[in-house]
Amino acid sequence: MERKKLDALLLLAGIEPVAVHEIANKYWGDSEIGRANPWWLVLTKAGPVVIGWRKRVISINWADTSVRAKMTADDQTTSELDYCHAWTYAKAVEYLATLQSALALAERQAA
Repeated sequence: MERKKLDALLLLAGIEPVAVHEIANKYWGDSEIGRANPWWLVLTKAGPVVIGWRKRVISINWADTSVRAKMTADDQTTSELDYCHAWTYAKAVEYLATLQSALALAERQAA
């Protein structure tokens, strides 16, 4: 995923990152496809979120935060308590906006 697309997703979802780091694609690895499609480590005040394209979906993983909640009830996609998959950028914004609300709550509870 290009950085400018990630920045747009975060802006539309209301996520203000503390820092953003490019990381290796966790699906394709160090292959040509993987190098062309990096993933992103988005550091938030409530913890790190990893975002990147798998084969056909955008993987959103918040396992290293204190949030444990599904970001969508949509049964047409993978959604667990610490990660989900978005089939489109629009769905990624939707899920990230829900995640932002959960992260903000976790941050307030930790304070």
